[in-house]
Amino acid sequence: MTSAAVAGPNPWSSPEVGALLDCLARLDGKLRVIADRRGRVLTSSAEALDDAGGNAAQMLECAAIQLGQSEAASRLLAVSGQDTAGAIMAPLAGGASLIIRAAAVDADHVCLVMALPGQAALGRIGQLQALFALTPSEAQIVVDLMQGLAPQTIAQNRRNSIHTIRAHIRQCHQKIGVTNREELLSRIYIACA
Repeated sequence: MTSAAVAGPNPWSSPEVGALLDCLARLDGKLRVIADRRGRVLTSSAEALDDAGGNAAQMLECAAIQLGQSEAASRLLAVSGQDTAGAIMAPLAGGASLIIRAAAVDADHVCLVMALPGQAALGRIGQLQALFALTPSEAQIVVDLMQGLAPQTIAQNRRNSIHTIRAHIRQCHQKIGVTNREELLSRIYIACA
């Protein structure tokens, strides 16, 4: 005799899980979402962030649109076991980029932690300098990148040539130990969180 699995409500969409996500969001200001492997959101901490004046609605909208469209989304939703994955989602309609980190919660669900890139580094130029041995100029460029500014915009704002800014960015990559912008933002996000 075999026993059939009993279908019931999904435990990840319970009010208790939502309350836990809200508590975590109030602590660090990061939006958390429990999603199934297709990218459908079951529970999120958007309510806590909206109560605190956060950008949860914008972040959730950006993530929802891009989770259905990007290659990075497939990688995030496929994370399993103890592994984690990260991605930088492109800005929507001139808004800021979005950093998303994913971890599996079980075989069918993932937890996505989202933050606007500048949240982690703003006001921490001194910490960036000390942590990665950056010059003041390099640290400011890293903060500008964290805010979603393109190298061309940084060059215009600083009245430097694009070649100078790219040289600074290469130097930052070398000092921080990364090879591209996504790795840079992820490393800074983790170090300053």
